[in-house]
Amino acid sequence: MSAIQFRAAVQDDGVIPMESDYAPRLKRAARKWGAGRAILIRMEPEDEGISEGQRRYYFGRVLKPFSEYTGYRMDELHTMVKALCIQEGKTSITQLNQEEMRDYTEAAEHTLREWCADAYLLSDA
Repeated sequence: MSAIQFRAAVQDDGVIPMESDYAPRLKRAARKWGAGRAILIRMEPEDEGISEGQRRYYFGRVLKPFSEYTGYRMDELHTMVKALCIQEGKTSITQLNQEEMRDYTEAAEHTLREWCADAYLLSDA
């Protein structure tokens, strides 16, 4: 299990989750990660962070076809692409804003298509 993301709203002096299923997801993650494990909680205005659609496109339409065709695991492929394409000074796509993610995704897709265009033949059809 990797990062958990859910929408919330600022109200008065607190943050209120806007999704009804966030509590079970948090409990599952806590059980998987184990008691005492340090975690990072990041909050940002929704319109500044990368969108869920951008995340789905990157992992589902850019990385997944290449992964399935070549046999690379998604996590190792993401690490390789990130090392080549992420903006200098950034270490994670979660640090990107929407415009930076758009540029990163284009660079990643271009790089992977150069490495193995055949991986995308079926997904382009």
